[in-house]
Amino acid sequence: MVDPSARAGRTPGGTDTPNGYENTLRPLALAWSRRRGDARRFGGKATSLGRLVREGLPVPRGWVLPADHFDALAETTLPRGHDLPTLIKLAGSRTGIDRAARARDRIQASALAAPLQAAIEALWADVGESAPWGLAVRSSATCEDGDETSFAGLATTVLGVRGPEGLAAAIKQVWASAFLPRAIEYLAHHGVRDVAMAVLVQVMARAEAAGVLFTAPPPGLAGEHWGEDERLVNVTLGLGAPVVEGAMPTDAVRFSKAGGVVATIVAEKRRALVVGARGIEEVSIPEDHARKAALSADAIGQLGDLASRLEQGGTGPFDVEFAVERTPEGKDQVLLLQARPIGGGGFPEGGDAQTVWSRANVGEALPGAATPLTWSIARSFSEKGFREAFAALGCRIPRGAHLVTNVHGRFYLNLTAFMQIAAQVPLLSPRALLQASGGAGEAAIALLERQTEDVSKRGFLARLPLVGPRVLASQARLERDVASYEIEAERARRSLAEMDLGLLPDDALATTLRTASALLDRTGTLMLSCASASLASHLALARLLDRVAARRSSARDDEDDALATDPLMPRSLSTGASLAHALVGGVRELESAGPGVALARIAMRAREEPEARERLLAGKVRALNDLPEGPTRRELEAFLDTFGDRAVREAELETPRWREDPSAVLAMLVAALRAPDSDPERALARARALADREMAQLETRIGPAMLYAVRALVTRTQRFTRLRERMRMWVTRVLGMLRTIALDVDRRLRRIDPSLPTGAVFFCTYDELILALRSGRAEIGHVARLRRAEHLRDAQRPDPPPTFIGRPPPVQLPPASGRRLVGLPASSGVVEGRARVLAPGTGGLDAVSVGEILITRTTDVGLSPLFLVAAAVVTELGGPLSHAAIVAREYGVPAVVNVPGATVAIRTGDRVRVDGDRGTIEIFGDDVRSKDT
Repeated sequence: MVDPSARAGRTPGGTDTPNGYENTLRPLALAWSRRRGDARRFGGKATSLGRLVREGLPVPRGWVLPADHFDALAETTLPRGHDLPTLIKLAGSRTGIDRAARARDRIQASALAAPLQAAIEALWADVGESAPWGLAVRSSATCEDGDETSFAGLATTVLGVRGPEGLAAAIKQVWASAFLPRAIEYLAHHGVRDVAMAVLVQVMARAEAAGVLFTAPPPGLAGEHWGEDERLVNVTLGLGAPVVEGAMPTDAVRFSKAGGVVATIVAEKRRALVVGARGIEEVSIPEDHARKAALSADAIGQLGDLASRLEQGGTGPFDVEFAVERTPEGKDQVLLLQARPIGGGGFPEGGDAQTVWSRANVGEALPGAATPLTWSIARSFSEKGFREAFAALGCRIPRGAHLVTNVHGRFYLNLTAFMQIAAQVPLLSPRALLQASGGAGEAAIALLERQTEDVSKRGFLARLPLVGPRVLASQARLERDVASYEIEAERARRSLAEMDLGLLPDDALATTLRTASALLDRTGTLMLSCASASLASHLALARLLDRVAARRSSARDDEDDALATDPLMPRSLSTGASLAHALVGGVRELESAGPGVALARIAMRAREEPEARERLLAGKVRALNDLPEGPTRRELEAFLDTFGDRAVREAELETPRWREDPSAVLAMLVAALRAPDSDPERALARARALADREMAQLETRIGPAMLYAVRALVTRTQRFTRLRERMRMWVTRVLGMLRTIALDVDRRLRRIDPSLPTGAVFFCTYDELILALRSGRAEIGHVARLRRAEHLRDAQRPDPPPTFIGRPPPVQLPPASGRRLVGLPASSGVVEGRARVLAPGTGGLDAVSVGEILITRTTDVGLSPLFLVAAAVVTELGGPLSHAAIVAREYGVPAVVNVPGATVAIRTGDRVRVDGDRGTIEIFGDDVRSKDT
């Protein structure tokens, strides 16, 4: 290690004789003592590191700015009622949020006290030359309950800070993060009456690699893939921020406490964060280095020794952030950046230690962190829709039940509350519902089964004579209701398109926004009615077919089958669910399949137009105007007229629609154009042929009565699925209407406050916008800046697991180290090909080649045009009845969803075999030849 403190002739952590600044910025070693009050002055993070320094563990040189400076600035700068104790009392209220926003802006705009500014300048003069990567500035919160571990992650960290001005700004940024709404709400929820903010300043290690070490499994996570006596490391090249924040793939190393490596997963690390001349920057990693392990055997050995020293005395397990520096002798030296006990943290709103939370299916519609405007509208939309759908079935909904919640900005469904309501209906078991709509681990399913086993069905059965006919009548008129809704919604859509929003006064614009929001609520309620009818029909069909599947042979004589030459056809459908998926395929006129079919037809047209084809394939088309006048351009214009409200991640209001930014459409068109035969009719015919084949097989094995029941349920399921997808399309259109109105509100906000950046409106909630417009005072710049900062913090957090119990664990288990992954079968067929892993975001869509296996985080419907190019689809989220899974079946493309760690375990170029009948993925080496399936 080339430790900056060693270069300066000092010990790590900074235990040298105080220079002028060290009376203000105290060396880390002095931050820990047994004196009462020191923990509050220096905060949990600094005192923890100070103790490590005292014990001789390798910690980069650092200092702590006591919380007294934060208290003094708050006292002299903030108006009365804007202090943290008052804001904690007002947590969640409009007044509290407004005051917190103004307090945050004041903290960031204030000048530091002259002695502190002088200390900062002296510090940089002393360490600047020995800190080539600058300084790291972190929070060290001081809560009255001492629960700094739980508070960690709610405040801001600034890396690569250089110069006195940068250091001063970073300190104020850390202080200001104490006023973010989620931090204040966390403190209020845990009964903390006050908090101060000490600040930790450390010389940044020149990290060859960095990551997180878990010295033992957190409670409840030990099992098949992580033994009780094992340690786990997640690590990447360069800075460790991407590991902590979940921003890019990482290597995973499991090793025993005795020192032997148990398993290693090496991710494809294409990018790394480093500190350059202008601060933090992202660099590309050369191809030959991207697939090499980030940790050497020596570094793993050092981590094991450090873990043992940390756990002396029976403490732990610990979550340890570390960096690996390269010494002048070329050896690796591990430095500890932070060590905290695993555990702690609050439960999501509306839950407790036994609550099961999941986004396995809802994550398809809204992956990643949602902006505040999107979240506020989506929450209202979902809560109302779920409640009305359950009420229509005659279910009793407990008062105060929270069906959805926000976890680090992500949309999560309260499965415990949801299943306890659904279990009132006979035959709706947690296992059946989750296997159909979105997977959950066996532990979660078992817990849900225990939580619902005592739910009484008597009330539902007593109300059934009244509710049953009403439900059947409601389902019978669903088609008429959808048609009637479409007439009204299209009228509202045309009215908005013809309206000049800029001429409306603020209160009229507020009315327009409320009208569009009310239309979204109605749209969502009707869509959920269609979805529940579709789900009920599908579950009934699958249950009936389970009896049929039990009679069928698991093998089939493919040589006698007319379709045996098609590698996408399944060899065996041995469960009721897989039979049901196959039988209801070939729905015809499925709205969600429309964009892919239309784009494939445009690709066929472009092949006949040489100039358009050449420009597209050469990457010269960035907008429609780059295409020559002709059929291709006209059909693309018609495509955007029809599907322009759609987008990748289209449920997020901040996302530009295809009509605004057609770059994703053009990229997917290029991918379709490269396919030698993109005739969509052939794909649609495959799904219909599979359905006909399975029905023909059934006719020879079951009696007339059962066959009649199967046919009736297939027809019913297909009808409700078509209606569901039509309403899903209208949800997207109404969201597009809301975005149009929001953009006009944004222009008004920026006219009033020119300092606001474009898109500030998306960082306010719906209620805040209505109040601002109604009052005629759109003065919400403070709130917009505050919520943007919080959203950025949420977006940088790692995604919590798709399903968890109680609170999100501090780490997700890596995928199994074997070459076989298991998920949920979503679309039948078996195929083998090269993998194409799509990174988060929409980049690289045009790189997908015909015959490749598409591996992605979610089955975003906006990506569905690529399904006609790919040979199969594999996702980490989603369920067999998700919108995109239905589209995959309509296209006859094999699909497996809910595969944990698929985007990490599989790398672009790997040869994989996808079995859409059994829900399995096998990963082969590059030298394995393609096999017939």
